[in-house]
Amino acid sequence: MPQNFTAQERQALLNALNFGRANAIGARPLAIQINFPISSNQIKLRSLIKECIEIDGDLIGATTGKPADFFKIVTIQELDRYLDSLEQRTRSDNDRRTALINNWNTTGNLPITTRNRLTIT
Repeated sequence: MPQNFTAQERQALLNALNFGRANAIGARPLAIQINFPISSNQIKLRSLIKECIEIDGDLIGATTGKPADFFKIVTIQELDRYLDSLEQRTRSDNDRRTALINNWNTTGNLPITTRNRLTIT
């Protein structure tokens, strides 16, 4: 994965995050605190969080729903809860993907896609 953010940006995020789900900070206040755009879907902020997790090995979790809140994971329960929410989102996205493949292939006048259903275990 390429690095899109500086070490200073990644550190600013970590400095702004609180420890534990109970102390989570909302996406908008977090973006403001680290001087990121405050657009409705916070694309740049979410990309930074993803990079911190995948490159730096940081333990950053999020609460689900609107608004989304972010925090440093400190307990196994927080980790498990967040992993469960990611799994549910993955399953939901996969269901939508499968439906699109099926819809396309049953339309009748279109070439059949060679894409396969994904199996999530």
